[in-house]
Amino acid sequence: MNVTQREAVFQEGYVEADGFRVRYFEGGQPPPAGAVVMVDGMTLGLTALRDALAQQYRVVDIELPGLGQSPVNTKSRTVQDLANTLAQALAKVAPERYTLIGASFGANVALWHTLQAPDRVEALILISPTTILPTGGPMAGSAEEMAQRLLAHPENAQRLLAMDQAVFAQEAALIQRLKGTTHDQEAESKLGEIRCATLVVFGLNDQLVAPEAARVYTEKIPNSNHSIVYDAGHAIAAERPEALINAVADYVEHRETFIVGRRTGMLNP
Repeated sequence: MNVTQREAVFQEGYVEADGFRVRYFEGGQPPPAGAVVMVDGMTLGLTALRDALAQQYRVVDIELPGLGQSPVNTKSRTVQDLANTLAQALAKVAPERYTLIGASFGANVALWHTLQAPDRVEALILISPTTILPTGGPMAGSAEEMAQRLLAHPENAQRLLAMDQAVFAQEAALIQRLKGTTHDQEAESKLGEIRCATLVVFGLNDQLVAPEAARVYTEKIPNSNHSIVYDAGHAIAAERPEALINAVADYVEHRETFIVGRRTGMLNP
């Protein structure tokens, strides 16, 4: 896919779902262009990826309740609850089938949404998911402390340090409460039920997830591949945005044929 870096125009909207007022952004190409749904796990920066995909697809970017600028979420009790909220929101803003992209904790929610509503998801892309084999440890702390765990090069953490610390703390508290950095044994036991084309992307220097996690996904999801991004930590979009765009955009366009041979690992230089 020939991806440009033009900034796309997105319109902000809200939809009532599961007792929440869910914010979303919609932009890109009009129907019948294929639909891509994005779910970010923290405010870590998928804007460049969103803009790149919007050059060819209709993109809907969902803000999960309790993340970003949304109010504190005390209602959701599990990741599955948030996945159900996501499903209700998408039934109103993206009734057609779509490619689903989730990052970090958002990837966990995207994974559960795919398990709960398999007929809705054409392809699944999980960026730095913490569902399988997370290394544990608290998400709380200052931006400086989190940069040490999120980035391969924390000395380049300007974007993290510029974040609204109240938003950062709110997101970290929700992820911690919903055990978003704890191994999800139930989700692992159901990976074999995922039938859509699936790509899992990790940074080579991810300190939040054990290196063996990529192998678990590709061994248990029948139609899956994984991509390892060199010189990146957990927040791949913040450190290697072009490599992430290349891998994800190619998979959205080509799916199974994006890599020669299913289940093959790939290293982005």
